[in-house]
Amino acid sequence: MQVLKEEVRSAIVLAAYEEFRQSGYSEASMRRIAAAAGMTSGNIYRYFRNKEDLFDAIVGPLYSEYSRYAEEYLKTAEAIVTDGWDVQARISFFDRVQDTLVGLLKASGPSLLLLLCRSEGSKYESIRSELTGFVESLLTKTFTAVKGPGGPLDERERIEIGMLSATLIESVAWIVAKYHDSDMVGTLVERMIDVFGGGIEKRLETYRS
Repeated sequence: MQVLKEEVRSAIVLAAYEEFRQSGYSEASMRRIAAAAGMTSGNIYRYFRNKEDLFDAIVGPLYSEYSRYAEEYLKTAEAIVTDGWDVQARISFFDRVQDTLVGLLKASGPSLLLLLCRSEGSKYESIRSELTGFVESLLTKTFTAVKGPGGPLDERERIEIGMLSATLIESVAWIVAKYHDSDMVGTLVERMIDVFGGGIEKRLETYRS
């Protein structure tokens, strides 16, 4: 029976993070990870089946947490829309979304960089598109509900929402790639969301006037 040591596993994960950070998932080498962790290439496979398994161990928990919140918030947004999107409910809801996002960014640490900026070639490589789609769905529900009797969103409005959503997620990725301190990342994202939120509020006001 093989006895796996937690300190060895931790050393592998630490070495893997550095390798993925420098080379990205697609170019990362299990041989280099093993060498950095002070073991043979064969020994590393006692702990992780392959490179995908190792990358998943680092970013998988964060991805699962984001997915859980995204599903929860989309359901909540749908419920608020169905109820007529009460103004106070909408404000409280978006405040909660913002607080959750900033909290996750501050708590996610180095795995966020790998997920957003170093995951090409892995099963997570579409994460930016997924997050953009989440924001787009959220904003579409909001704009549609506030527009109300004005009818469904037209093509120009949908394009605006798409551009806004993509810009927001790409801005988060830029911040994460440039700044590695979790508190700094959280603060910058919070400021950015405030700016975007102000623009969204102004756009929504045109529907109410």
